[in-house]
Amino acid sequence: MKQLSGLDTMFLNLETNAVPMHVGGVAILDAATAPVGFGFESLKRHIEKRLHLLPMFRRRLLSSPLALDQPYWIEDPDFDLENHVRHRALPAPGTPQQLSDFICDVISTRLDRSMPLWRIYYVEGLEGGKVAVITKIHHACIDGVSGAEMLSTLLDFSPEGRAIAAPEQPWTPDTIPSQRELLITSLRNFSQSPGEAFRLFKESAGVALTLARDLLAARVEALRDPSGPPEEPAFDRDNTMKAGPTAPRMLFNTTITARRSYAYRSLSLADVKFVKNTFGCSVNDVVLCVSAEALRHYLNDKHSLPSQSLIAAIPVSVRTEEEKGTGGNKVSMARTSLGTHIADPVERLRAIGNRMGKVKQSMKAVPAKLIMDWANVPAPALMAQAARLYENFSIQNFHAPPYNLVISNVPGPSQPLYFAGARVLANYPVSIPYHGLAFNITVMSYQNSLDIGLTGHRGTVPDPEVILDGMVAALDTLKTAAGKLLKKSA
Repeated sequence: MKQLSGLDTMFLNLETNAVPMHVGGVAILDAATAPVGFGFESLKRHIEKRLHLLPMFRRRLLSSPLALDQPYWIEDPDFDLENHVRHRALPAPGTPQQLSDFICDVISTRLDRSMPLWRIYYVEGLEGGKVAVITKIHHACIDGVSGAEMLSTLLDFSPEGRAIAAPEQPWTPDTIPSQRELLITSLRNFSQSPGEAFRLFKESAGVALTLARDLLAARVEALRDPSGPPEEPAFDRDNTMKAGPTAPRMLFNTTITARRSYAYRSLSLADVKFVKNTFGCSVNDVVLCVSAEALRHYLNDKHSLPSQSLIAAIPVSVRTEEEKGTGGNKVSMARTSLGTHIADPVERLRAIGNRMGKVKQSMKAVPAKLIMDWANVPAPALMAQAARLYENFSIQNFHAPPYNLVISNVPGPSQPLYFAGARVLANYPVSIPYHGLAFNITVMSYQNSLDIGLTGHRGTVPDPEVILDGMVAALDTLKTAAGKLLKKSA
């Protein structure tokens, strides 16, 4: 048995029928590049040969009695691959919209917790003879980085694939412990919670004191120097790009149902890097700016653009080298202003770059491990009940939201990949909308592209493809501006 961390358990506790907490991806395969005999059966055999490299694929949940303690992963004695790999086909003509509709059906239902929390769909019938492989795995099992690691285990750098060594020891399922044994273990762990909370309180108090001291020192220094800090862009000097404690209420900050909308497309990574290099910012800054420009136009057309800038939550991996390949969640959350109140996209890009530099510095001040350790303190039963109350009373409709949406950027491989011999043309992420966060933008780089997946609540964002069109147009605008700047400086 292996116990879940508090952060992993949180994703279980947040799950309701309206908010399935799984993530995934849509890999588009070129079946014409695959060896003879490629198909559903060969893909299933491919997965079966690598199960020993994917330990989460054969582990299922075991809850503690009365949910007093974090649950456990156990090697499932009833594991059957047939329950997890499914074969589907789209009706002709197999358009991208038909695939998007099928993806929405797949992601709108919860995974069965009596089995390992994953599923893969092999979907044929796409236009041009292509095949889609849709992965669906619970967020309690992986975050963005460990999800990319999982995908790299399934994929190869050549059609022939790499040699997979047999496991050193045969896989053996666990014997399910009795409720009495689990209760004794849970009570022992539960009895240690007050001491752990006291330790965390002491550590947190020290961090808070340091932050307060630094803030006071900065204020005193500003008062001593009447000339103020060095010249900065006006949008930062008057605080309009600083993310306050709350975000403006807008249409994404609402109660949602399980109905989903989804759209996918690729942007040129070369164009993104051209903009990045010209304006001296990062790829992530360009992604945020392109997203902000698209959202600005989308919301303005719906007469729903707040005068205050939108605030984005940005997942940041805190996984160490030693933790690579261990699965689970090692992630913290940054928040930043998107500058949607700024009309000029170039000015907004500079503002975002300036702001993100300060966000990164502030994140270093608070140890990520300290934040994740706090997730271990509340009993799972308490956390689960809080999530139900939050949903049942639609609390998100009344309080000021901390964020308006989530934007995630996950680095991927630059080399071409193959799945069971078929070349992967693109890999589009699928993520999670939540109550009060009805829209999600996730980007993953692959070869020369940024593969974008937009996941939303259908009742709130029924037309995510419009936002994708806006992202394409926004990148073109920034690329044109970058070209003019280079020509002017030549």
